[in-house]
Amino acid sequence: MASNNRSSVARRAAVASATALAATSVASSSSAFATAPSLLRGSAVATQTASSTSRGTNMSSSGPSAGSAIAFSAALGAVGCRHATKKAAPGVVSHAKRAGVSRAARGGDAVPTLHVGVVGYGLVGKELVGQLLDKASALEADLGSKVEISGIARSSTMVLCTGGEATKNFAGGAWPAGEKLSEPADLAKLAEHLLAAAKASAPGSRALIVDNTASDAPAELYESWLAKGISVVTPNKRAGSGPYDRYEKIMAAARSGKSRFLYEATVGAGLPIMGPLQGLVAAGDEVKQVSGIFSGTLSYIFNTWTPGQKFSDVVKVAKDKGFTEPDPRDDLSGTDVARKVTILARELGLKMELDDVPVESLVPAALQNWEPADGDNLGDAFVKELEAFDDEMGKLIEEAEAAGQVLRFVGAIDVKAGKASVKLDKFAKDHPFASTQFADNIAAFDSKWYDPRPLVVSGPGAGAEVTAAGVFGNVYEVLKGL
Repeated sequence: MASNNRSSVARRAAVASATALAATSVASSSSAFATAPSLLRGSAVATQTASSTSRGTNMSSSGPSAGSAIAFSAALGAVGCRHATKKAAPGVVSHAKRAGVSRAARGGDAVPTLHVGVVGYGLVGKELVGQLLDKASALEADLGSKVEISGIARSSTMVLCTGGEATKNFAGGAWPAGEKLSEPADLAKLAEHLLAAAKASAPGSRALIVDNTASDAPAELYESWLAKGISVVTPNKRAGSGPYDRYEKIMAAARSGKSRFLYEATVGAGLPIMGPLQGLVAAGDEVKQVSGIFSGTLSYIFNTWTPGQKFSDVVKVAKDKGFTEPDPRDDLSGTDVARKVTILARELGLKMELDDVPVESLVPAALQNWEPADGDNLGDAFVKELEAFDDEMGKLIEEAEAAGQVLRFVGAIDVKAGKASVKLDKFAKDHPFASTQFADNIAAFDSKWYDPRPLVVSGPGAGAEVTAAGVFGNVYEVLKGL
């Protein structure tokens, strides 16, 4: 889902992050971001979500001022839109000028530095590194502090950097050639390297690790990193949806280490979902229910599937376009959605385990443990086997069409009941969930303040650029705090 017009995409992402909070009108939100550069490379367009529906508050509509104001502040930090550095209004002091005063008070012109270690150098990791390298100078000019990539680790090797080495070593998604710069991956050594770099830098410098993997191994280290004062930013869902006792220890370690654990991109990639939710809770709103379409793959399948089409054909198209995992069952099982629902439920104070979330899998029981013949492509072979269940699935979409409804695969949390669910459900064609397009994600927050119409956040929720943009926003949030 990469975009060629990155600056245009960035502007849309900035607008969506501001409007997600309904704190101001579209006009005031637009003016607040009018000078924002293309710090982000994702899109999160919400204006189409519910403006023409009878239910659902569009992100750009006005809403309750108390919750909206705090949420506006939260999402502004979450997505990382920088303030204008051109001529300031009378009496307004820029970030950089304030930082300069602070440095003068300490003595010297040293610049506080956020030393970043990146774990995972795949599509998202490379995109994130590119965004950070591209915008490092602009961030320093704006904030009076700088971000520096001090190490990158892959599955088996890593490179530890000093000074501006990352700029030349990793520009354009490169990896240093030869063995002199790289060494065996050792995440404990990476952490110590970041701490040492921060200690050797100007007062106020900090260390941060970005975990771009989908592995449990880095998540096992979050507690020790955070306790040592290393902030953690991640799109990895393992910590937020893994064992609850580990989750509690991670949160406690962040408090004791005075570090930050930020995970905006775990639920909606670059969409501002976690930030607005945290803002509403912090402001005192009573969130009653959160529901949404949290899988870009399943969103694409049900947005494009129409009566008369074979379900297996739609899955095949999604697979051929790269929307599904190599094994489509990983998407159709609904487990990824259940992880996101668990993360949201915990954010709302529910002590929920992943196994507590019932999931209605779209994988037929007969195919759940099925294995392809030797030499067969797993994805292609699975789609072929899925054809036997086309009639059964076809009845579901025909029934929905006859009732004037659409099918959507939805995750939901009922806070009062303390329960969550993941299932295929039917919705009226004027419901916000029926308005999604392509591979959109959408989240609806029903709360005391947003009643009877929920706050709705919608837009692209998958892809390397938008996911990296969500991570970038959290890195920016830590950088602002130096």
